[in-house]
Amino acid sequence: MKRLNSAKRAWLRVTILLLLAWVGGCARAPGVPLAVGRFVPDGPAIAPAEIIAGAYANTFVPQPYAVITPLRDRDIWYRLNLAEDWNDDRPALLSIADPQGLEVTVYAPPGYAAVTYGIYDTQANNGFTRHALAFVLSRKLKSNTPIYLHVGPERAIPRRVELNHITEARIVDLAHGRLDVLFPAIQLATLLVMLCFFLVMRERMYGYFVGHVLFLVLYELYAFGIGYELPLFDLLAPLQARPAWLAASLAAILLFLFSSVFLDLAQFAPRLNRFLGALCWPLGALAICAAIPKFSPGWWVEDALALILLVAAPLLAVAGVLAWQHGSRRGGFYLCAWIPGLTFVIVRVLQLLLHWPLPVWLEFGLPAAFTFASIVLSFGLADHTLAMRHERDFAHRLAERDALTGALNRRAILARLRATFLHARDSDEPLSLLFLDLDHFKCVNDSHGHRAGDQCLRAVIAPIASELRQGDALGRYGGEEFLVVLPGAAAANAEVVAERIRQRLQEMRMQVSDTHIALTASIGVAALDARMQTPEDLIECADAALYRAKSGGRNLVSTHPGITGALIPEH
Repeated sequence: MKRLNSAKRAWLRVTILLLLAWVGGCARAPGVPLAVGRFVPDGPAIAPAEIIAGAYANTFVPQPYAVITPLRDRDIWYRLNLAEDWNDDRPALLSIADPQGLEVTVYAPPGYAAVTYGIYDTQANNGFTRHALAFVLSRKLKSNTPIYLHVGPERAIPRRVELNHITEARIVDLAHGRLDVLFPAIQLATLLVMLCFFLVMRERMYGYFVGHVLFLVLYELYAFGIGYELPLFDLLAPLQARPAWLAASLAAILLFLFSSVFLDLAQFAPRLNRFLGALCWPLGALAICAAIPKFSPGWWVEDALALILLVAAPLLAVAGVLAWQHGSRRGGFYLCAWIPGLTFVIVRVLQLLLHWPLPVWLEFGLPAAFTFASIVLSFGLADHTLAMRHERDFAHRLAERDALTGALNRRAILARLRATFLHARDSDEPLSLLFLDLDHFKCVNDSHGHRAGDQCLRAVIAPIASELRQGDALGRYGGEEFLVVLPGAAAANAEVVAERIRQRLQEMRMQVSDTHIALTASIGVAALDARMQTPEDLIECADAALYRAKSGGRNLVSTHPGITGALIPEH
């Protein structure tokens, strides 16, 4: 319960952190009002000089919002006019949001020199992140002097256009840059922890999770544009958006495989499990197409990937519900982890397919949800590991416990004696062994039945164990015979313990079917000395002492004559 409460508190702290980061990322300075006009040439390509000279000034159609919307099959021109003159000593910064796939050339006063920028250009670095195409403009912009944008073919998704002071723009961009690092860093931390689990346990479920998080991080690096700036990662820049498609496809495949094992779908939902497994094949084909530009001209790979995720996301939620309904704790972890993530995936897919603008909350909400899912699933895997350890310990206890009495069985008590014997010999520490036998136990079985005998065997364990220290071991040697291993106890100490046990058993009264049964025990004591070379020698000496106790009239404690030769009479 304490672990569960601490886990809940950790989830709450992480959730608050991610929400605060998200809110910080969504905040941005208000831009300077812009009037935007649009011109779509319907003939041959037009020279930029003609546009700048105003030859097509009357063909620009005013837009109600400050956005640009590319066309899939042709270039398009935009004209921007400030609502008022720029009166500030700081330069202006023109930014175009959601730059994936965009290549924009800006012609700005006073010289109207062409400046082309795309996030896939590894050499372009103007000090801003790649969450937007950023163009630093002049300090002397006039409302009647337009800025022209030439936009190449791309998906017809509206992209927000803003004009800000460069200082405010850098503050917002810095917040974006921090989130760029925050989300992958948290996921990499969970990846490293789970990688250690995988290397130790060699269980494929952990391997699937590690691979899934790894490709999620790669997807985020390329979606944020960081991958096009990092050494080695920038080698994939010629593939443009395809590295993100490739990483997303592989992450989805590994998520399906992980979900199948983590939720045990083969047992709870076999048909759904087979369907998710079948989806891995088209995803694998999409990954190959994304890696080879010849196979993937245009945007069809991204569209196909979006459609598969749109179908799979609700099915993954259903899989979690089915596992949870069947009593699986992992189903609860899975739902808690992936409900936010799958919701954001569905919204993101709809945004791509329906050509909605990409809001800032979705841009950062998706990686935030992925990060939250990675953290919660890490808790789920840790909980699974803990459950496995409990099951292993329970199975180990069952394997070494006597089924009737709950004491150590013969194999376990002999193993404990062997380990204690070797340690005592090496460290020259004392060791004693008690060999205990219930007196006239055959008469109990014959007179009252074996069921009564079994009840008596179970009943003697508690009084014997009450006289033992932590580290002592009690085991059933066979029938009504028991061994007690006393590490660190010399013969005199062992005799005292044996006598207390004998008295306890003598005072105990068993009631079976309205019949009182009196039990006594004879106990042989043997202590380790130089003549004993093996644990069997110690058992033999304790057995000989037990035989002396029985020969002396039973209900006695007898010590091996090689130690003291004493016989402790009944009190």
